[in-house]
Amino acid sequence: MRFLIVDTVYPGFLSWLYNERSPGLAAKSFAEQVEGQDQGFFHTAGAWRPALEALGHEVMVVSANNAPQQLRWMVENDLLDKAKMLSDGLVFGTYILRQNQEVNWQTAIVREQVKKFRPHVLLCANLYMFDDDFLTSVEGSYGKAIGQHAAVMPRNSLKKFDAIISSLPHQVQLFRDQGIRAEMIGLAFDERLLPHLAQGGPQHEVAFVGSVSPSHSGRAHFLRDVAREIPLDFWGEMQWPEGIETAGLRIRANPAVYGLPMYQILHDSQIVLNFHLDAAGDYANNLRLFEVTGVGALLMTDDKKNIGDYFEPDRDCVVFKDAEDCVKKLIALKENPDKRRAIAAAGQERTLKDHSYRNRVGPLLDLIS
Repeated sequence: MRFLIVDTVYPGFLSWLYNERSPGLAAKSFAEQVEGQDQGFFHTAGAWRPALEALGHEVMVVSANNAPQQLRWMVENDLLDKAKMLSDGLVFGTYILRQNQEVNWQTAIVREQVKKFRPHVLLCANLYMFDDDFLTSVEGSYGKAIGQHAAVMPRNSLKKFDAIISSLPHQVQLFRDQGIRAEMIGLAFDERLLPHLAQGGPQHEVAFVGSVSPSHSGRAHFLRDVAREIPLDFWGEMQWPEGIETAGLRIRANPAVYGLPMYQILHDSQIVLNFHLDAAGDYANNLRLFEVTGVGALLMTDDKKNIGDYFEPDRDCVVFKDAEDCVKKLIALKENPDKRRAIAAAGQERTLKDHSYRNRVGPLLDLIS
């Protein structure tokens, strides 16, 4: 089967990719840019590709907001004149386009790609952007449409999707309540990145990689309470919610990191804290579970009712009920480095065994058949 996988990436990753990791990448072919982005290891739904290709499927991966990559595809398919009509600020070779008020260049270019590639399966992982209106615009150019989602619930109509997969059980039910077929499929770790990590031993005792903002209220209060007691190396954007006192917090702040540099930070940390977004509710699901364990750090995560579906607490990871519980367990692990190393090793073994895309691709194909 032919799969077209569509997702978006963080602008910060694109800036790093084109300006730092691979200057000159924007001048290369579409295929070379896709490969260059893939080797930057920013996780998108494109991570399905190796597992699908290993089973003989043809896969095209599209990052809808990667302007130089998408423009190169338009050039290679003799559509540059149409591309010029999609933006009032088209500058070829840069990673930013200004879009006019009439047309969204991101969905417009993907529309051309769907019509050209004619996939048997169109997998869309940004359901805020690719919804029923988009599917209507490419009707007849694809076989089945599969959505992938695990964030704040979209408010746009998604009923034209043949099915939606989510790593959050309660969101599966919410989609079903809308009359949409939905199934639970967990996220996974891309083990291909491991050979690209430098081996130098842990440099950070306790790390957190992510963001804090007014929409992350639970996470913000948790990190504040932990950082009052424990030094914390933090990578990401910090916009503390109003009313949270941050004076005196033992936080060493660092800029946000994406892709391979982020995995290197996780790998270089003894313990990495994870705290789910409020949208996750009572369920563990986020990618950080598998990223941290996959690179060999000890995962310390908030206790959720389904954590046992992925890891055995105190064997593969450590869970905490609240900030006070987290601080106590951090102190205990600091005093017992052998236990910390044993849990980290067990967590990595579990992820590499059970939580790769090789494990997840079967349920995805069952859904399509």
